[in-house]
This record gives sequence, C-alpha cells and structure tokens, in this order.
Amino acid sequence: MGEFYGDAYSDNAGMGQSGVSTSTGFQINNLNPALWVRNRFTTLDIGLIGQYKEIVSGAKKQGNAGGNLAYVALSFPISPKWALGISLKPYTFVDYENTSSRNVSGAPDINDYIKNYATSGTVTPDLPPGPGVIDAQYVVSGKGGINKASITNSFQIGKYLSVGLETSYFFGNVRKASEVSLGIPGANYVVSLNERSTYSDIAFRGGAALRIPIKKDNKLNLNLGGTYSFSTTINATQTTSFELTQSGFNVVDPDTLQNNLSGGLKIPEQFQVGASLEWPFKMIVSVDYNHQSWSNYRNFSNSNDNLKDVGRFNVGLEYLPRFSSLNYFDLVRYRIGFSHGKTPYTIGKNDVNDTNVSIGFTFPMGRGYQNFLSLALVGGQRGNTGAGMIRERYGRAVLGITLLDRWFVKQKID
Repeated sequence: MGEFYGDAYSDNAGMGQSGVSTSTGFQINNLNPALWVRNRFTTLDIGLIGQYKEIVSGAKKQGNAGGNLAYVALSFPISPKWALGISLKPYTFVDYENTSSRNVSGAPDINDYIKNYATSGTVTPDLPPGPGVIDAQYVVSGKGGINKASITNSFQIGKYLSVGLETSYFFGNVRKASEVSLGIPGANYVVSLNERSTYSDIAFRGGAALRIPIKKDNKLNLNLGGTYSFSTTINATQTTSFELTQSGFNVVDPDTLQNNLSGGLKIPEQFQVGASLEWPFKMIVSVDYNHQSWSNYRNFSNSNDNLKDVGRFNVGLEYLPRFSSLNYFDLVRYRIGFSHGKTPYTIGKNDVNDTNVSIGFTFPMGRGYQNFLSLALVGGQRGNTGAGMIRERYGRAVLGITLLDRWFVKQKID
C-alpha cells in the first residue's frame, strides 16, 4: 500500500499527533469524527506537507525530499447539534527507486534469447551458457498511492457527549516496475516486468468524545475520546505485463501476463483512545494511545507480508498566552509534542521503532483575526544502525490555512 500520511492536520501534528479527545473549535480536528461538531463556524482547512529523509545502511547513505497536498476539508454546522463535513486527502504514497549493477558472466547470446522468446513465449528461457560477460543494471521502482475522500457526520448528544461517523471512499493506483538493462556493444536491451494495481472501496470510522467539567464557570474540563476504524477489504485489480526492447523499440510484442486480475487488500481494524485536561482559551494537555492489528493484514496475494501488530503513544501540549490581549503574540497558539511506537515492519528479527518530537504554531490573520495560519515541524527517527539494519531520520513540515465564516444566516433589516 505504501507509507501512511496519518489523520492529523497541522495543529494536531504540532502536538505529537495527539488530540483524539479534544478540540478548540477554531480548526478541524480530523483525529476524531465526533469532534467536528465543536466547529460552530463554517470552516475550510487546507494543508501542504513537505518531507526530507536521510537513510543509512552500513556505509551507504542517501537522502530524498518531496512534498504534496496534505488535506482539504470543509465543515459547516447544519444545526446547533449537527455538523457535516467533507474532506479529501492522500491516504498512502509509494515513491522509491533502487538501482544496482553487476556483471553477468557466462551469459547466452542475446540473439538466441530473442529467438527462444519469439518461439516459446517464455519470460526466462533456459539457454545454454555462453562465453560472454554482460554488464547488467537492475532498477526496481514504485510510484502512486491511495487517496481518501470522506463525508463526516458529527452530532452533539446532551450537554457533554458527541458522536461521529466518517464514511470514506478509497481510490488510487500503484505502479511497480522491475527492469534489467543489458549493456551489449551496439545495442541496449531492456527487459522489464510492470505491475499496475488499482484500488477502490468504502470504509467506516466511528468516534465519541466526552467533555466533563471539573471546575465551575468552564475553567477546567476533563476530555475523553476514542475512535474505531472498522476492518475493510479494498477491492483491487492487477495487470502485469512483460516487455523486451532494444534502444527504445520493441523486439517482440509486449506480453500481458495477467489482465485486470481481481483481488483485494485487507486493512485491519484500528482503535484510538485519549484523555486531556483543557483550560479553555488557555492550555490543553493531551495523551493518546492507538493500536492497529497489522497481523490481520492481507495483500493482493493473500499474504501478511510478515507485518506485526503495533501500538503508539502520542503526547502534546497547546498554550495560548492571553486570549483577550491586544498583543499579537499573546494570541499565537504554541504547541509541543512527542510520539513513540513500533512500525509493522521487522528487519531480520529486529523491530523497527519510530520516535519523533514536534513543535507547532498557529498565527491569527485577517480582519478580526478570525482566520489562521498553522505550521508544524516534526523531526524523528525510524530504525537503527547496525549489522543489516536501516536507520531513517526525517524532517517534516505541515503548513495549514484555516478560513472561518458564517453560512445560512438569515439577514435582518431594522
């Protein structure tokens, strides 16, 4: 499927990706569909993400950078106790290319290979070894990802409880290719195996949030929240083709090995729980835990890919110096966060852990400071160095723009 983007928008990303139990109502909290009802204004959130990685394995090192649209979300209140939201965001991404080369000694004559393929149609013909040495370059690459379009309904039940349901449509495709380039004098032969997988299906996520007043006059609240993402199997079709080209021209006609083969990806269930202390318009301290049963994952070939169940802790703090101040920087919201947990992967018999720290800021802007510009900076590490191990250090920036307005207001003339 690729690497996951996560559900946190810019403000929660600055709090260690925590906040499943609380929302200020200034921005959309996508960690819990039950919290959308806290937004009493029509709210448009747009986010951009950029990331840099440095990967080390033994003496080898490489770095890469990229960026993408992080999310677009719109929430508007239908009634005082019902909010409706729509959103679009990338769910996973695949973007890699690995290159290696080696000499292939005792290789058969390429002309014998072509004749054998033309007559038998086999991809790897069994030819007798030849006297030559061929320089072969191997390239393995992948591009694409899965997107997520959602409709969220959030309801206030009574004074303290809110519930929500997110209905999502997953769609997208992933393209993978394995190529071997044979360095023969006077010609460049490329043997390639291409795989394209297309995904589409519907999934559901439910949530609940409880706000309990601890002190009178709304001076301190205890917030509890949780979400549950139901296990689903995303429908998929897969097409695999084989090509042999010489200097960019087909030596033989491309061969489709499998065409629109039906299958699916089983995404395991996930739950998140969290608690927070909220001093309204002053400070929030939140702690979350989430768990996903990746041992129940199944890929297109109905294999688990040796993935393991994972758990993760997220801790965050948000501070607003003085809500009623005329000093601009007293109105800026400041955030710090920490997150630690396992990834579903193992290298050899070693688990791969992921730890990161974050800081965030929300700057008010526009007339009356009713709109916001948010920035979250995340730095972390996955894995470790050592024999056969891989260490990945990354830096990530999430920029969010929030616009607030009132819709469906009946005009009055005095």
